[in-house]
Amino acid sequence: MTQTRTLVLQPTHGWRSINLDEIWAYRELLFIFAWRDLKVRYRQTLLGALWVMGQPLVTMFIFTLLFNRVAKLGTGTNIPYPLFVLGGTLIWTFVSGSINRAGNSLIGASFLISKVYFPRLVIPLSNVVTDVVDFVIAALLLIPMMIWYGITPGPGILLSPLVLILAGTLALGGGLWVAALNVEYRDLRIVIPWVLQIAMYATPVVYPLSALPERYRALAKLNPMTGIVEAFRATLFGTPVETGPLLWSAGAAVILLFSGAFYFRRVERRFADIL
Repeated sequence: MTQTRTLVLQPTHGWRSINLDEIWAYRELLFIFAWRDLKVRYRQTLLGALWVMGQPLVTMFIFTLLFNRVAKLGTGTNIPYPLFVLGGTLIWTFVSGSINRAGNSLIGASFLISKVYFPRLVIPLSNVVTDVVDFVIAALLLIPMMIWYGITPGPGILLSPLVLILAGTLALGGGLWVAALNVEYRDLRIVIPWVLQIAMYATPVVYPLSALPERYRALAKLNPMTGIVEAFRATLFGTPVETGPLLWSAGAAVILLFSGAFYFRRVERRFADIL
């Protein structure tokens, strides 16, 4: 007599582990989402990749005019101010843009989430991957700018991909937190861009860390983006970088990523119902 077995499917409770094997199994879907976003951004656009380069370029010109020409703010090094600002703007734009887009990604994919199952982590992760491509294209601006100013990169430039990975880790961690919270609290879509705009001026993007009074430098170094921005410039221009803020940025990025991923996994079972 054959014995029948019954499989009961029921939702999990409490905290859920991060199933990396499941994400790896859906790697093709991750590629499809990222490729779709890239095609939407670059197909049938008037400027295409030039627009991705144009944003940091225009920002560089505005900041140079206001802070360098008008306010007479320098870099404290032999690096020309436009290059100094461009380096900081590129890495800041990547992180802030990734957090913003990843944070809104679940809302934009609500029609998929409510109809079919797949690891929801794939959606914000694909947005960060897409932004890495945008960053690489925009970073090509550095080549003619460094030639124009006669700046030759040193061997430290080989470490710039590591800084990009660190920045991507921080961006993904922040994006996961915002994405998970944004499903339930939709007003975050308005608050987050405003917070990121203010945070840019709390990060040494348009000014060197040495320009701050001594009593404020320690506070600025608590900003995880400070170590990343300073390290990115150091890899490009060979300027000195403090290891303390960089190690703090690395630790904060890892903590933000793991905590964001675990919280995301905890609440993702409710995404389809809420969306």
